[in-house]
Amino acid sequence: MKAAGLRGVRRQRVPRTTIRADSPDLRPDLVERDFTATAPNRLWVADITYI
Repeated sequence: MKAAGLRGVRRQRVPRTTIRADSPDLRPDLVERDFTATAPNRLWVADITYI
């Protein structure tokens, strides 16, 4: 590669957007992991992937 004048491509480091906490999650589970709705508009569930 040196004789041909070629160089390798250096890629930039990808920033870490999520840093895990050392302590466990202490928030209460209000839905109790039961995602079945007994009637329409009784239980709403959302997910935020990235803020």
